[in-house]
Amino acid sequence: MKRFFNWIKNKIVDFLRWIWQECKDWRTLVLLLFVIIVVYSPVWVGYLLFFIFKWKWALVFATAGLAFWVGPFSPFFVLCVSITLGIKKLFSKIKKKKQE
Repeated sequence: MKRFFNWIKNKIVDFLRWIWQECKDWRTLVLLLFVIIVVYSPVWVGYLLFFIFKWKWALVFATAGLAFWVGPFSPFFVLCVSITLGIKKLFSKIKKKKQE
């Protein structure tokens, strides 16, 4: 059992190291932060609408979104990293075609 948990720990550490290697470039880090803000926008926009207009449905919508993204089996961070790396690869392909 201990070997299994060590294996899981090593997989998580390797994944985080890989993300760190990919995000060392400041442009990629800024892109990751932008993707996190956009993906998390249903939560913060819902709370913002509630505090500005006092719409209760916006509060319910934001809280439901928060409960989903904060949940233990939510793929939030993995999804954000995947989108970021996909956009980065797309930009690099476009840049490569322009140089040719």
